[in-house]
Amino acid sequence: MENCCRGSLLSHLSSLLLLLQVPAGGSAEEFMVIGPSGPIVAVLGADVTLPCLVSPTMDVENMELRWFRSKFSEAVFIYQNQREQREEQLPQYRGRTSLVKDFLTQGEAAVRIHNVQAFDNGLYTCFFRMGIFHEEAGLELKVAGGLLIGVYSPAVLEFGATSGSKLIALNLYKILILCVSYRL
Repeated sequence: MENCCRGSLLSHLSSLLLLLQVPAGGSAEEFMVIGPSGPIVAVLGADVTLPCLVSPTMDVENMELRWFRSKFSEAVFIYQNQREQREEQLPQYRGRTSLVKDFLTQGEAAVRIHNVQAFDNGLYTCFFRMGIFHEEAGLELKVAGGLLIGVYSPAVLEFGATSGSKLIALNLYKILILCVSYRL
């Protein structure tokens, strides 16, 4: 009889240990925020998109989404209650930012900065909150003038250009030449 109870007790203990490993509140509200793996390069005067996504994939339309500089209070863009919030936004970003809403239901959100300025260069944080749970990811924006010549290691580079402009990038022999021309 002692052997029959020992097996039952062990199965209950292992079940209890498994339950203790599940986070409180369940995993449905938990997610990770992922930003770009490398810096985003933007051309002075053009538009640039600062993307972030959540994993696992979930709808982020009803979350608070915030992009900020070095401090949480230095808001570049805030989306809350399914609309843009401008009260806490830094004055230099008012009228120059918008949310790319195309993929919110698939867990992807991005803020677009219009008419990139030299002071836009630097580090940003994207912050996603659902209820009391929140996560964030960092990203870097590098602002270049109209002509950029530099040496880069081979990598995938993304460039955005405003409508009416042509952006050409050549990545030969680890030298990147970036030229921008504007139609008048």
